[in-house]
Amino acid sequence: MHNRRKIRSGVKVLHRHRIGSYEFRRVSELVYIGGRPKAILGWIDVGGMRTPVYQVDLDPKRLRKAAATPHTFYYEGVTVDPRYQDLDPVTDRAPPPQGA
Repeated sequence: MHNRRKIRSGVKVLHRHRIGSYEFRRVSELVYIGGRPKAILGWIDVGGMRTPVYQVDLDPKRLRKAAATPHTFYYEGVTVDPRYQDLDPVTDRAPPPQGA
């Protein structure tokens, strides 16, 4: 596998991240979209252009700059991966007929 660090932007955020019941520390790219901080969780290549696929909103009040490392931030909250959030239960029942 190639070294992914070479293609990351210069700004990163260290945060606690939850997938289901599993929680761990993660490093993600930090970007600002519309003035709001976001952690980018996944990227795809669309026609040769690197495009974010999964992103998590960050509370700017919980974001702080790392003192010893340039271009690094710490997030004092827990992010949740949107790909693994619980969905509504699936039922085998057909939807009710329209107009009934």
